[in-house]
Amino acid sequence: MDTVADARQLRIALQSYQYAVTKLPYPEAFAPIHARFRDLSNHQFHIIDEPWLNAYELATLTNYIAMFGASKRNRKPYFSIEKPLNAFKKLWKLAEEVNSYSDNPDYVAAFILRIVYQQLPYIIHPARIPSMFARMNRLLSTEAMNAYVTEKLGLETRSFFEVAAILFERFSLSAVYSERDLAGVVDQPTLRKVLTVLSASRAERLDFHKNKLEVSSPSAKPYELNSLLRYPIIRREAKLYCPYPQLIGYAATRGLFFRWSEEDRGSFLEPFRQSNESYVKEVLCSALPNAEILTEEDERKLGWKGKANDVTAIIGDSALLIECKTSGLYVDAKKTASPNSIISDVRKIIADAKERRGLFQLYDKSQAIRSKSLPTKLMEKYKNVERIYPVLLLFDEIQMANKAEVMGNIIKTELTDNGIGGFDYQIWHLEELDRLAEIAKSDLIHWTDEKFAAANKEIDLNSFLAEKSGKNFLRLILFIPEGETRAIRVLRDLVNKHAN
Repeated sequence: MDTVADARQLRIALQSYQYAVTKLPYPEAFAPIHARFRDLSNHQFHIIDEPWLNAYELATLTNYIAMFGASKRNRKPYFSIEKPLNAFKKLWKLAEEVNSYSDNPDYVAAFILRIVYQQLPYIIHPARIPSMFARMNRLLSTEAMNAYVTEKLGLETRSFFEVAAILFERFSLSAVYSERDLAGVVDQPTLRKVLTVLSASRAERLDFHKNKLEVSSPSAKPYELNSLLRYPIIRREAKLYCPYPQLIGYAATRGLFFRWSEEDRGSFLEPFRQSNESYVKEVLCSALPNAEILTEEDERKLGWKGKANDVTAIIGDSALLIECKTSGLYVDAKKTASPNSIISDVRKIIADAKERRGLFQLYDKSQAIRSKSLPTKLMEKYKNVERIYPVLLLFDEIQMANKAEVMGNIIKTELTDNGIGGFDYQIWHLEELDRLAEIAKSDLIHWTDEKFAAANKEIDLNSFLAEKSGKNFLRLILFIPEGETRAIRVLRDLVNKHAN
């Protein structure tokens, strides 16, 4: 609970930040911001000579300029991010000081998840965008999903992503275009349908912000969702502005998933889950042409009635068991990262003991293989398996889920309380599996074995792949408030603990 003094400081800091934003010119500020985002992307999101600059804060400032920046035509455009950014940095530091931290040493770093989800959507290297589009295009191109998209947008999946890719390419070169500028590259009716999804006027953005995103507490403001994640393109009269082009990639992929999940729930989620599982099978088939790839349906046909995972790859003496989930945490846990909210979500999604879902499914299936209790025809396929690699695979991007003091100990406690000990598993997300297959190719199982090793099991798969391949754009860069904050003390203590 905020003290009176804390609340007053936070309120003043928020007011100072909001006032500073109103002094910045709209839309003239977007061109220099576009250049700043490009600089960050070119430097892997950390410019050594400008360590104070980060994509998350810049995106937050851009969002507020889009809604509240000065638009008087008779004033001389002036742009300097120093005052508003400093004001926001102070607000964030004060907010983080009163936010949720755990005194339980097992969960002491759980707080980092709110910083992960606060910043993760803006750490998108341009090299990731083509694969993001290709993956989501494939996921939305099954017969059922394409029918959904066509009804929703009035154009087919393929057309939507063709235009989204063109918009990303064009806005990577310049912050501003008119629809006429894009004529000849994209036909106007198709362009307008895509812009209906990816762009908003100031009035539309303000309405979306007020009704869907705005939080009232100053301590929650730094974790408020950003309207640019849904509408990365800003419409003003005949002009289109896109200060951060990579957010087109986000809005057209994960952003669409969250948007349509909320709007249409099961009518979107059910065919999407099926498409997701089919996609995972295709990835494994492509990377491991000599492996036996089995789906849950395949195993049911062979007589299995127990707990099954979605997709399995069997090769030699190894079996990679994958259980697919769309997301691991709900919005509240992402925003607050309080241990109670994480524990609640773990019990519902990641390790549901009541229904034996998630990690329990993977454990039960692993035990059935080891005890050779599968039906005869199915057991024939697993007869040589000695090494089992259970993976809970999320569509939603997640980081640090395998780290003990973040989520690992919470999950371990839930498993232990339900009679499961010493269960080795991994939590990955779909983009990571794609990258693993792309980089490791037929060595995918060997790399998986290495990832499960004690030295690597707690790091994210992308970090592991960056180390193995030298693709540094896969590394996660996070910022925390400046100064001797509780966050830096906790992280420093953990570094020292694990170093010893």
